[in-house]
Amino acid sequence: MWSISKYLLLAAVVVCLSVCFRLYSQLSSLNITTLIHHQFKASAPPPTISFYKLSLQWPPAACHGMYTCKPPIPSDFTIHGIWPQDSNDEPIPPYNKNNPCTLKTPTPPTDLPIKLRPIEVYLTSTWPNLVDGLNLTANYQFWEYEWKKHGTCSDYPDDPLTYFKSALKLRLGIKTIVRFGRQTSWTVKQVADEVFHVLKAYPQIACNLNPSRTQKQLWEIRLCYDRPNPGQPPHTLINCTNILRVSKGKIIGPCKSLSDTIFFP
Repeated sequence: MWSISKYLLLAAVVVCLSVCFRLYSQLSSLNITTLIHHQFKASAPPPTISFYKLSLQWPPAACHGMYTCKPPIPSDFTIHGIWPQDSNDEPIPPYNKNNPCTLKTPTPPTDLPIKLRPIEVYLTSTWPNLVDGLNLTANYQFWEYEWKKHGTCSDYPDDPLTYFKSALKLRLGIKTIVRFGRQTSWTVKQVADEVFHVLKAYPQIACNLNPSRTQKQLWEIRLCYDRPNPGQPPHTLINCTNILRVSKGKIIGPCKSLSDTIFFP
């Protein structure tokens, strides 16, 4: 009896070892180490702010090819946004609670009507939603979008009043951006050189197409500002890295060359 039990026990051990070996082989073929590594791999830290970009749009071009705007259409450059950028001239992504860009809790966009009330009148005239600039609800939708996308990971995530005031101060401090008249055509380089002559810093130029898509237009002039010291708003104008926007090695937008001709409507 003992001899039979001993052989049965030995057979069971052999079967167990065989099963374990096959299981190990299967796990190895699945590269279980790689799977575990990817499952528990830590998220890359958010990019660091390098500078700010003040984007100023030309309403006659924006409303003639991009938006359907209700009159009156402003006849001066208005603010599109002020955007924190990284060292590669890529926008800092919006706040993500799973990979936060700040230890502070960003102000919810829904709080903006209370936070921005002291400067509401100035925002309406200088930073309007061109689609319906006299509609306060439409304006707040635009401001809330810009805040959520660009403000929540700026240097002022819990202070939207300072964030929006910084853009207003920069825009109101610029009396002249370009000196050429409307209904004229220029190359991208000529526009950039004109801005440099006036403001002593090279901008970024953004183009759009007219409704028939037959003509490139001057849509935006974007000005770059060095990242300020903590507690200060952006104020030092610097040369933009790229006169035409480049993302991941590719030029973005209809204008592909500094020699492209653009119309100033």
